[in-house]
Amino acid sequence: MNPITFFTGYVAGLATIILFWIVGYILSPWARAFTSGAAVSVATIVGMRLRRTPAHLLIDAYVRLVKKDLKPRMEELELLYITNREKVHTAADLVDLAMYGEQAGATRQGRF
Repeated sequence: MNPITFFTGYVAGLATIILFWIVGYILSPWARAFTSGAAVSVATIVGMRLRRTPAHLLIDAYVRLVKKDLKPRMEELELLYITNREKVHTAADLVDLAMYGEQAGATRQGRF
């Protein structure tokens, strides 16, 4: 076997694996939101990944808020997460914070 052909095949295979990994990494949260009826653009998810915010947590919280007939903007939800990062550990925490503000559960004044 020609070493150049072997090397070219190796590089092409490695590039294909990396491409599938990247596509899965970006499209997995998008597919979860799409199948739940909450529209999120791929560009928004790429932005979340670049800002190092947990897309899966934000998508889950966004889907829960949409299911409760609230219409938050994804940017507002991400900003809420960034400003309260130490208080938010799960999607339910972020939903409570979004709905009830700083006194999560104490008052019923919604943020959205």
